[in-house]
Amino acid sequence: MEERYSLVDHPASFKSKGIGQFEESVLPLIDQTISRDASEVEVLKQMVSKYKGKKVEFITVADKKGDFNRMTIEVIDWNEAKKRSEDIIKRFSKSAFTSDYVPFGYRMNDEGKESLLLAEILDTPSPWIRTYSDDSSDGWAGHYYGNSLRNCAIIPYTIPDQYIGRDAFELVKEFEALAEENNEAKIKAAGFDNLHHLNYAISRAQKNITMGIAEAQALIDEQTKQQAEAMNQNIAAAKAGGLLDPIKGISMEDWAAANVQISNGRPLDEVLKVLGTEKPIWDAVSAEWMARMSQDTTFAISKVYGDAFTNPNIGKFAKAGGGAAPQASGDVEKIKNDFELYIKIMCHQNMASTQGVDAASVLKKYGLSVVDWSTVSAHWAPKMGSDLTLAMKMSPLMEKYNAEFATAGGGSDINF
Repeated sequence: MEERYSLVDHPASFKSKGIGQFEESVLPLIDQTISRDASEVEVLKQMVSKYKGKKVEFITVADKKGDFNRMTIEVIDWNEAKKRSEDIIKRFSKSAFTSDYVPFGYRMNDEGKESLLLAEILDTPSPWIRTYSDDSSDGWAGHYYGNSLRNCAIIPYTIPDQYIGRDAFELVKEFEALAEENNEAKIKAAGFDNLHHLNYAISRAQKNITMGIAEAQALIDEQTKQQAEAMNQNIAAAKAGGLLDPIKGISMEDWAAANVQISNGRPLDEVLKVLGTEKPIWDAVSAEWMARMSQDTTFAISKVYGDAFTNPNIGKFAKAGGGAAPQASGDVEKIKNDFELYIKIMCHQNMASTQGVDAASVLKKYGLSVVDWSTVSAHWAPKMGSDLTLAMKMSPLMEKYNAEFATAGGGSDINF
């Protein structure tokens, strides 16, 4: 048999903090009628008697930090379950552990893998919960959770089967509408026991959305990091190969910053004065930098050029005193801090253009010039490409404001 430890001394051991150990969001949902002070066997009997044959959410404290394992299980009465046909039940009934552990939960994960949750019925100071699965052998009974049934909790609800696999965003809308109506007959017809069960389903769907966004964002962050590292290598190689060497004394940063200054309305003669050059040389330099950029398959030059556009007061223009590019207006700064307002203006322009209204006239209503809008877009575009939460917000906001401006066009009143 396997080596045993008393969990009083085992590294995974902890002392129960009672119901208070669980996060506040689940406290109203937890069944608090099952004793936490009785023996392990008595707690097992209470749980099985109350929930056998029903799917519940089972919560265990995973470690001393208070992390949680949450899983959907079917509570089983082992004396009755022995007659069932599932492979995992047949295997356990023939195992060497039937005198030490009693299965109380059956579960099948998304990959179709079966497992049993086992309660230890030996008289030990702190009994273990074990998992018996396809990976378990006759020498061991799966991994342990480091705590007993008395330290766990049951939420007597799960997501009804008919909703499994559906889009979480759609479910939240559907469930919230049902909860707002609060019609008991409709709630039951939808597969829920009561309003509490429905609210549980809403919280689970919302949590799935949060987790999904977090996982996708982590992937995007890693990809962004790898792309940045690759681009930095390309830029280093471009510098080493002379691709970023100045042309007639004008560096890439100076050339890019000069173009930004010009696009922001600064006279060309002032720009050339800062650069210390003349127009024929400027024209030749511009043509050469454009040629280099078009031939650069690594886009290293484009990256350096793009960075200069976000910070045009660099190189020789950092020392140009009052000749810096115009500062953004207060309205620009406001929009750079308000994603919804940015989407609103974007939709307003789009809808206005479909009705023959000049987009520039729409921008004027918001106190913006075309250059201002370019500045705002340069701020939000990279964020939308790297922050998934913004991407998720964008679609409903566009739906909202496209509908608002579909008939209003460019003549709509402006409300910040």
